[in-house]
Parts: sequence; structure tokens; C-alpha cells
Amino acid sequence: MKNDSIAQRYLENEKVQIFLRLFFIAIFMAVFYYDYYYAHNVDYRGYSAEEIMAAPVFVVFLNLFYFLTLKYFPYVMQKERILFSIIIDVALSVYVMYLIGSLSAYFAGILLWYIVGYGMRYGKLMAYTAYVAVLISWMVLITTSTYWLDERAMAIGWLITYLVIPLYYFKMVSQMHEYITILYENVEESAHKARHDELTALGNRYLFDADLNEYISRFHHDAKPFALFFVDLDSFKKINDEYGHDIGDKVLVEASRRLESIILDTYRLGGDEFVCMTHYENANELENIAKNLMFNLTMPCKDSNIVLSASIGIARFPDDATSDFDIKKRADLAMYAAKQAGKNRFYFYGEVA
Repeated sequence: MKNDSIAQRYLENEKVQIFLRLFFIAIFMAVFYYDYYYAHNVDYRGYSAEEIMAAPVFVVFLNLFYFLTLKYFPYVMQKERILFSIIIDVALSVYVMYLIGSLSAYFAGILLWYIVGYGMRYGKLMAYTAYVAVLISWMVLITTSTYWLDERAMAIGWLITYLVIPLYYFKMVSQMHEYITILYENVEESAHKARHDELTALGNRYLFDADLNEYISRFHHDAKPFALFFVDLDSFKKINDEYGHDIGDKVLVEASRRLESIILDTYRLGGDEFVCMTHYENANELENIAKNLMFNLTMPCKDSNIVLSASIGIARFPDDATSDFDIKKRADLAMYAAKQAGKNRFYFYGEVA
């Protein structure tokens, strides 16, 4: 699921990148044509407008192909596609800067945008790829372009900029990632505490209600019935009074583990009340589960001679109820009937209705 989410985010960023790329090309074309045909401020060293515009026009068609790829093959070789676009963006930008001479001074900052932009959109690997591509391309440009050979101070200044600012940016992004990770972990921890009982680590009433609704929704999808087991420990107050609350807490933890070993979806509603929830095939299966629950609970507790027992009420969905409220109420009624009948037993709702 996480990888699918990242791939989807990358796809959206690729679409944004296409429009930004076309936006920059439009700006460049406007500036270039104005200077080439009207201002005449730049010496293009004999290169025609068609020769200079060949690369931007090629990028426009490449973006059209890119867009069609995103539309029909969105997740095919996605990372390789992004790496290729980084190299093409940097290489063609530097090539055009070589052709346009002094006009390239207006567009030198776009290389820094490649590093930061790709890094923000796609993470460390793409950022470092753009970083290396920019440094190599810039070194080639300033050692081959007549304009940048003449403007040595500016060329070195931009080289230092490309070297230093991205490193500072990488450090900031790394720190932000650490902060976000810590924040995410804190949120996850708080959410977990909100849904789980602190003593037993079982799900609490809030999580039980959410999972019960999920069970009901699943039933409407696959028609698979399920049952609730309301479990109330017998005479637990006496254990607390006789042995103290510390021992009582240990007994609750032990009881929760025993219940959970039989039915994974077990929750503590509060005090000595638990609820278990499971799918089933037939009534005999439920009866066997109830017997196993009772047997597990009556085993002597660790490090003490305390022997537990429980009253259990069982209600089935949809045989006994067709709503979350009704099935909880009817499992509780069955549990109360078991307690009234002498404790240490289980009843189905159908037996007491």
C-alpha cells in the first residue's frame, strides 16, 4: 500500500513537472525571440534561430510523448523514466545555454531549480542524480562556452552556488524528514493508545466498535456470519479485595492473553469485561470455541493459586441481530443470563430469548 501511494504521488509530480518544463520553455522562447529579432543584445556567433530553437522544440515533443506515456503506461519503469528526464532536462538546458552565449546568464538559475525541484518531488536519489548531472554539465559549459570563458568570475560563482546551496538544502530536507518521522511516530503512538487498553494492550471499546462495524460491512460484501462472545470474569472483585489491585491487574493481563490465544479479535471493555469476535461456519464451532475459552480461563494463574471462571454470552450476526447495537445488547443479555444461572457457563442468545 505504501509503495502504491508513493508511485501515485510520483505520477502526480511527473505531470506537474511537464507543465513547469513547458512554462520555462515558453519564457525562454519569448526572451530569445525578442532579443534575436528586436533587441540584438546578444552575439549568437552565427547560430540561426532554428538551430538554437531545435533543442526546446525537441523538448516540447518529448514532453508530449512523456504525457502520453503517463496516460497509458503510468507506472511502467517509473523511476528509470524520472532519472532519464533529469539527465535530458540538464543536458538540453546546458546545450541551449551554450548556443545562446551571454543570454544564458539569465537562465543559469534553472539548474539549481532542477536539483531542488527533483529532490523535493522524488527524494534523495533523484536530488543527488540532478546534483551530479548539474555539476558535470556546468563544468563542461564553462570550459567550452566563449561567453563563460570570458565571464570566469561569474562562472566560478555559479559553480560554488551549485556546490554549496544543494548541500545545505539536502541537510535541511534530511532534518525535516527526521522531524516528520518523529511527528508521525508520535501521532501513531497516540492513535494506538487511543484505541488500546493500557493495562492489557487489547483493543478498547473504541476499537471494538470500529472493528464491529467493519465485520458488519464485510458481511454485506461476502455474507460471512460472525459471533460476539461477551465475557465477564466471575467474582473478580473478590480477587481484588483479597489479593490487592496489583495481583488483580496481573490476573486481568493473564486472562486477556488466554482469551486472545483462542480468538485473536479480543477487546477489553473495562473492568473485568471482555468481548471476543470471530467468523464461524456453524453452531458447533461456536460451542467448541466457548468451551475452549472456559477451559483456558479455569487454568491456575501463574505464580498464584487463583483459579478463574467466566460467564459468557454469545450472539450471532445475522441470526440473532442485524445491527451493531442489537448484537451487543443480545450478547450482553446472554452473558447476564449465564451469570444469573450460577456463573462459570456460557449461553447463546437463542437459549434465553
